Amino acid sequence: MGIRLKRTYGVGRRGRGQSSCSGRTAFTLIELLVVIAIIAILAGMLMPALSKARTSALRTSCLSGTRQLTLAWQMYADDNEYLVENYHFDQDGTVNQYAWVRGSMDDNPAYGQVQAGVLDSTNTHTILLGRLFSYHASTDIYRCPSDRSQTHGVPRVRSYSINGWMGGRALAGQDAFRVFRKQSDLVAPPPSSAFVFLDEHEKSLNDGWFAVDMLGRWGLLDAPASRHGGGYNLSFADGHAQFWKLLDQRTLSWDSLPISNTPSNPDWEQLRQAASSLR
Repeated sequence: MGIRLKRTYGVGRRGRGQSSCSGRTAFTLIELLVVIAIIAILAGMLMPALSKARTSALRTSCLSGTRQLTLAWQMYADDNEYLVENYHFDQDGTVNQYAWVRGSMDDNPAYGQVQAGVLDSTNTHTILLGRLFSYHASTDIYRCPSDRSQTHGVPRVRSYSINGWMGGRALAGQDAFRVFRKQSDLVAPPPSSAFVFLDEHEKSLNDGWFAVDMLGRWGLLDAPASRHGGGYNLSFADGHAQFWKLLDQRTLSWDSLPISNTPSNPDWEQLRQAASSLR
């Protein structure tokens, strides 16, 4: 009787405290590998979508920055009658001190550093001393959120330039084309088609002037950015902004400027039509 009770008690304990030795309550190695493989496949499917969503969000933020700068540009013109001046050198070699922004992102000493010993490319005073800053007192909108360019490990403060035919000067030998001084000058192209701010490639960006060769003899003197999935953002004189996809492989993977225009580069043609026109 005592033995029978002992055996019954022992069986009862095994029933209540049953472990994986008496039932399959844990994953086998093969099952774990299958689960990991499924997770990896799902992650591989989701990553491109997440990356695309992030690129789209940064592009939208960049578009917002160019629109805000264009609003400041419009307010300046409303208050002063004339468009804000762009970069140019005077006959004596001195740089224009009344430009929309100061300094150069390639730290070329020809543009004059605004503070001794401080590089233009990382110096927000290049923005603070510009003629547009008082119309939108934020330095953040001058930099594209996708722009990863740095100088000595410090992010550069500006990513955008203005169409050189807006408040600038004609390129050598191209006086037959319009240089826009007032908003009323914007008839060809009209405000909805005339670009103002442009997201410039980090290897091309220097002063605040984006040069467009209207004759096409030199090709693309400056290069638009390609960091938004092979395209760039630009704003127009009526205040709206657009994303333009680069169309030519030469504009996507250039090594040096100017970028060839032989045969005709569709990216140059697109910018030319939005930059100026014959008088």
